[in-house]
Amino acid sequence: MGYGYGYGYGYGYGYGYGYGYGGGQGGGGALKNMPLELAPKPWTLDYTPDLSGNPDLPQGQLPGAGLQYPHNLWDPALVAGLAATEFAAQITTWGTFDTVLTPAELGWNGSTSSNQTFITNELNYLLALMADDRDRYMPEILAQAEGAPLYWFQLLNLGAGERPATNALINFAQRAGEIAALHFKRVYARVRPSMLCPGLLLPFGPPRHPAFPSGHSLTGHLTSYLLKEITEVQNSVGTELVWLADRVAKNRERAGLHYPSDSAGGQKLAQAIESWLVSTAGKTACPRFAKILLSAQGEATAVTATGSQWW
Repeated sequence: MGYGYGYGYGYGYGYGYGYGYGGGQGGGGALKNMPLELAPKPWTLDYTPDLSGNPDLPQGQLPGAGLQYPHNLWDPALVAGLAATEFAAQITTWGTFDTVLTPAELGWNGSTSSNQTFITNELNYLLALMADDRDRYMPEILAQAEGAPLYWFQLLNLGAGERPATNALINFAQRAGEIAALHFKRVYARVRPSMLCPGLLLPFGPPRHPAFPSGHSLTGHLTSYLLKEITEVQNSVGTELVWLADRVAKNRERAGLHYPSDSAGGQKLAQAIESWLVSTAGKTACPRFAKILLSAQGEATAVTATGSQWW
């Protein structure tokens, strides 16, 4: 499981032969674990030797004994996956962070009349969003369903291959956030809004896992909060980063996929997780994350040594 960022594109030719490739959730390229510039390209293989007997295709080989894969060629999204395994191993710590949740986020969690009133009010709000907002926001909702991380890359003006540590930090937040979201979804097992109100007429889904907390809210806010640990990013787009996380979460409500308290719960949990991660205890428990963050901060101040192992 995990989030990366993906691109898609295709080729077509006038003689009627065409094909296209696309990708999304995964390692971060046009196909899984490949950057856009290494995406599929057409080759025409012609095995017809010339009159001199020269090979029709290059066949030279380089020495391979004893070589190791270079650190700088690792996909940052997969480096983030390594860091996320350290985070997952600390579940006994961050798995208790739901103590930050209050009745504002958990007012639905019970069987009393007040719990039912809380749920009814949230469903009425979602019905209003469906009537007032959904149609206008549908292109954005669809784009963010699987491609939300691309919005953070665009806000930071990050292109392919630029600032690999910052790239890895974004991917770590998405992966760690998903791990945490799935844990708390299992704990709370809240039914989706459309199971209680079929008239929400979902445009797609719902996803096959519980509603609380919103995974898009948790991962989005964790992404923004971690990026704000980079002083230069905080000073330039800190406000916009939080706005973006809020907007992505709200769009899941506009789609009828999440209650408002799901979004609020995801934000609260992201805040608690981020505070722990950047603490001394969190950096000690997740040393690869700590190096990713330090390197991302170094990228922003242009002090990262050329050719060094940033992660």
